[in-house]
Amino acid sequence: MRFLILLILISSTFAELKVGDEAPTFFTKTLDNKSFFLSDSLERNKRPIVLSFFATWGLPCRKEIPMLDTVRTKYPDIDFYLVNVSGLSQGKKVFKEDPKLVKKMIESLGTTMPVLMDKYGNAAQKYDALILPRLVVIDSGRIVYAHTGYEDGDEKKLIEILNGLKSENK
Repeated sequence: MRFLILLILISSTFAELKVGDEAPTFFTKTLDNKSFFLSDSLERNKRPIVLSFFATWGLPCRKEIPMLDTVRTKYPDIDFYLVNVSGLSQGKKVFKEDPKLVKKMIESLGTTMPVLMDKYGNAAQKYDALILPRLVVIDSGRIVYAHTGYEDGDEKKLIEILNGLKSENK
């Protein structure tokens, strides 16, 4: 019996995040070193949230961020956050992000979206953001869309999802 309970606990720990799941909460610092609690944003604002997990070394990430910045201007009632992922390991290599390089990249892309620094990759693990970029849309505390990678044209599906949220929240 103990083995069965342990097996269930382990499998639920490694369960993949799916549309309809409750959005996992996390704590991190912003790029300007302020505290950020996702749970506060979910409770206080009651607004949809878009999270884009990225790294400075990811070319698809560099392409996705300007697209998100453009889309964001059309949806002022939705909160957009960039989540810089650090501390992920691939084999024996651990990828650490330097906040100075993150700031330089964000400035070079011309975005003013808030940047959250996931220093140890904890938020990334909760959101299955082990391959970047990873885009997640949250509404009413639930995952309504999740997508890994970026290709030109991905914004069409995001806009479709966000338009659906806008009509539901009117």
